[in-house]
Amino acid sequence: MEQNVFLVKWYGPFTPEELEKWEKSQKFKCSIYLLHGMLKHVKTKESYYCGISTRSVHKRLCDKDHHINEIKERLNSIYAGRISNVKKPSTNTIRLVEKIITAYLADSVGRNRMLNLTNFNYPKQNMYIVNEWWKKDNEYLWQRQLKNSPSHILPDVLTYHYWDSDDIEMYECKKLKKVSEYR
Repeated sequence: MEQNVFLVKWYGPFTPEELEKWEKSQKFKCSIYLLHGMLKHVKTKESYYCGISTRSVHKRLCDKDHHINEIKERLNSIYAGRISNVKKPSTNTIRLVEKIITAYLADSVGRNRMLNLTNFNYPKQNMYIVNEWWKKDNEYLWQRQLKNSPSHILPDVLTYHYWDSDDIEMYECKKLKKVSEYR
């Protein structure tokens, strides 16, 4: 059985103020986050950032040297995520998830639109990530998102197979489709 199978539950989109209030009301801790917005003097191209935090995401975003400051005036949204199928994910596990998401985003939108300065290479191990996009109320999954939001760019299912440095395969399913509902 593969060890690197992760269900990432994303919540949002938030403003910084909404995120602070929401995090205080939750019984769980989010350790990974996504931002998107526009840099100053840019007319149409959005920038993206994926990061991790050992504290609350809101406290991490308040750091004076954080990349959110580059897009703060034109911030579109913040998504807070947690690896929900691992009881207490280690820092290495969280970094591994961040690494594949950052690398995937860089491939999708281009490195020049990423605020991250590192993590553009995929890990040297197999990974399977399922992304779920939850509304702020934690009750409903998003059915539709804006085309420029991270939830629209990141696939719902991402599988990455590393055989060796010359033999890498990636599969994705952009959006999972509900086929039936049972009650």
